[in-house]
This record gives sequence, C-alpha cells and structure tokens, in this order.
Amino acid sequence: MQPQLLTIAENVYAWIGAGGDSNAGAIDTPHGLLVIDAQQYPRLARQFRAAIEARTGKPVRMLINTHCHLDHTAGNIVFADVPILAHEKTLAAMHANLGPKSGDHWTISDYATKIKMLFGQNLFDLVPENDPGQARFRQRIGLPDYDTMTIAPPTETFADHFTFHLPHDTMHLNYWGPAHCDGDIVISLQRSKVVFLGDLLFYGRFPWLGDCDLSGLIDRLARVPTLDVSIVIPGHGMPTDLAEVSRFRDMLVALRSAVDAAIKAGVSEEAAVREVKLPGYADIPRYADWLPHDVRATYRYLRR
Repeated sequence: MQPQLLTIAENVYAWIGAGGDSNAGAIDTPHGLLVIDAQQYPRLARQFRAAIEARTGKPVRMLINTHCHLDHTAGNIVFADVPILAHEKTLAAMHANLGPKSGDHWTISDYATKIKMLFGQNLFDLVPENDPGQARFRQRIGLPDYDTMTIAPPTETFADHFTFHLPHDTMHLNYWGPAHCDGDIVISLQRSKVVFLGDLLFYGRFPWLGDCDLSGLIDRLARVPTLDVSIVIPGHGMPTDLAEVSRFRDMLVALRSAVDAAIKAGVSEEAAVREVKLPGYADIPRYADWLPHDVRATYRYLRR
C-alpha cells in the first residue's frame, strides 16, 4: 500500500498515510503551499512534498506542525528551507525531550529517545525495556530511515490562536489545551468546511493513548462538533466526518468510565489490565494490541 494524495476541497489536499500511517495536508494559496505536518521520516517527506508541488505547481510557503510526535515531525528537515510554525508547547516539548541540538537541528540515534518521541514519554513506564512487548516498538522503527534522525525545530510559535487570512478562505489554528499531548492544535478552514485534527482523532484503528491527558482529549473532542465543518482529516486514517469524531469520543468516555469503575471497586491495576474490556469496540483494528496498555495508562491517569 502506498500513501495517497486526495483533493478534499478546492485548494485543500490531504496526504493519507499508507496503512494508517500519519497523515499530512496542504492548502494551495496564491503565494505558495501551507503544509500541515511532515511525515515520519525524510524519504516519505520528500515523496509528499514532490507530490503536492507537482499537483499544484506551487512551492511550499510554510510548514505547520500539529504536535511534536516524530511520525508528524521527523520529516521537518525536508521543509527546513521555509518557516516551520507550531504551538509554543510543541517546541518546548522537543527541546525537553530531544536533548541538545547539533547546530540548528537535533540528531538522535538512541532507541529510547526516538521511541518515546513517537509513543509518549511514559512508554517505558507502560511497557518496560525488558518487556517482550518492546519487540513491537523496536520493529516499528526497524527501517534504516530511523537509524539516525535529524530533526528540524519549529522556527515560529504561537500561544492560543493563529489565523491565515487567505484570498478565498480563512484558516484558523487553535490550541484548546492538553489532549493527545500538550501542544496539539486544531486547524480549520472556514469556507472549505474542513478541519485537520492531527492525533486528536484516529479513524479505523484503536488509539495508543500513552501519556495523553485523557479527560483533556475527551473535552477537546466535544468542542470539535461546534465547528462549522463537514470534512474531518484525522491524524491517522481516511477522511471522515463529525459523526466519527463523536463516536471516537464515546469510545474514550467508555474506556475512562470502565477503568474508573474498576478503581472504585478496588480492582488492582494488573487486574484491570486483564479484565477491562470494551466489547462494543472490539472489532476496531489494534484493539487487542493497544487496549491493555490504554487501560494501564488510564488507570494511572485517574489515580494520579
């Protein structure tokens, strides 16, 4: 399976990752392309950039990062010739977790740094390094593309809201608070009625929650349907609609409620990991893989 470039609305494009890999996007403006996210390694980023420039005949004007995780930012280096915009907390997280920079960029090769910037800083708390489950994560970054990664930082940041006043549309970048991680932004196009949610939404696969602020994520998702949009681009999965946002939120509420009930019944963390199930969602891909880890993360989140 290959990634695909879809025309979502007039002047609005979505790059859909292969097999549920990370998505990206582009907005065609008279002055060039506003690109949303940069893919998980430079080879894919170059493929994405070549596709959108060939489709539109326009150069890239700016890159926007929806959040800090490497499956959305490791391709930044391919866009380092233009400004890179992100929420200030995204840049702060990269500084805190990637270590000292090598000149203008970070260069990372150790497994722990790379995998935590993909799955969350508490990964080894949920799946210890000596746990057999770590084999899945090592396989996830087994390609040579991940051996040594050069990460370009955002060069411009904002705090709560940023607006692009385009000739035929208005593009809003909103930070609503901690959610999937701290720094997630929601990007909406007023006339086109399109919203890019980044990893606030996974469609067609069960989410990895890691160190997200679960109640924050649930609250942010409740706000999305107040937007006047008809097309939703998730961080992973095919374009969808606001009804799917509500279904995804309902699933997270069900998870939180089930774990909360287990805690109130005096169930231990290990027992909750074994016993908490969400049968209504068991047919979603990766449910069996991620549910135990998500239960553990939720248990600790609710007990903190």
